[in-house]
Amino acid sequence: MPQPTGLFDGTLSLLQRTLNLRSAQHQMLSANIANADTPHYRSFEVAVEEELRKLRPEGRRVEMARTQNAHLPVPAAAAADRVTLRPAAVPAFSLRADGNTVDIDRAMGDLAENTLKYKTSAQLLSAKLKSLKNVIQGGR
Repeated sequence: MPQPTGLFDGTLSLLQRTLNLRSAQHQMLSANIANADTPHYRSFEVAVEEELRKLRPEGRRVEMARTQNAHLPVPAAAAADRVTLRPAAVPAFSLRADGNTVDIDRAMGDLAENTLKYKTSAQLLSAKLKSLKNVIQGGR
């Protein structure tokens, strides 16, 4: 995560990353639900909490440095959009004989939870932008 600089304390970039992760999780959960009847389909989920933990200041990562002009720059957006996928928890009891690991009830619950967390992050981002707008306008 970039170091805080003046007015922008890193909150905007953190909220942006959170929204991107929640959106990726939504897509993955939707794919799992869509493939609930596909034989041998293995359900996956985005490791949202693990990705957010990587953004904590105490968990600093090694950053690539461009030491020569001939080196190609690494776009920050490309690295920021990578997510870690992990297999979703396999249901403890399954009556399915086709090898599909989608638990539709769990997937629907996870989708609802993810939607609430996405909306919360969007509301926090909106509030942050409104406060910045208020500061710019001088409190009018």
